[in-house]
Amino acid sequence: MDKPDKKSYHHGDLRNTLIRAGIEFISESGASGIDLRKVARRAGVSHAAPYRHFADKKALIAAICEEGFNLLSAEIEQAILMTDRSPFEQLRSMGHAYVQFAVHNPWLVREMFSGLTIEREAYPALYQVSKKLFQLIENIVAAGQRTGQMKEGSSEELTCVIWSMMHGAAILIIENQMKPITMQMGGIEHISRVCIDSLLLGLRG
Repeated sequence: MDKPDKKSYHHGDLRNTLIRAGIEFISESGASGIDLRKVARRAGVSHAAPYRHFADKKALIAAICEEGFNLLSAEIEQAILMTDRSPFEQLRSMGHAYVQFAVHNPWLVREMFSGLTIEREAYPALYQVSKKLFQLIENIVAAGQRTGQMKEGSSEELTCVIWSMMHGAAILIIENQMKPITMQMGGIEHISRVCIDSLLLGLRG
């Protein structure tokens, strides 16, 4: 992500400028060292400016995570649109997009799902958008069940299983726990495909 131009923001865009600066900060060193003054300095605004939109550090991190979920959901939706209507092809594309997002945004993904800095329930907008990805998966599962392509059962439980696999693979990859496979040419794409395909075999109706 490009650094925000210190003169690029205008009235009404300060919040987004601070969020972009915060994402940049997190991408370099994680959320542990972030604070409003540092983000203000990175964005090129006064130390007091962030308090117009964020009560404290946690509120800023909540906004950063909210933007992260929006970006991830957009990537997932695009991946779905670019495939045919087969639920298995959609899940395969979704899994690939999920892993690629994590590979390109490791620190952001860690913070989005850690639960150590903030509690999502305390921030309604964040909590709402964090559920969007679950709904995207469950919609595909439900469609597959209606057509008899996917096994019967609780769509919610199957969605939990699918998300667990996608997220687990993504985290293991960004934490370098799948070497030496991921060190090979195309290794990340290969192991992602193996994980997804193995899961899909068990989901067929």
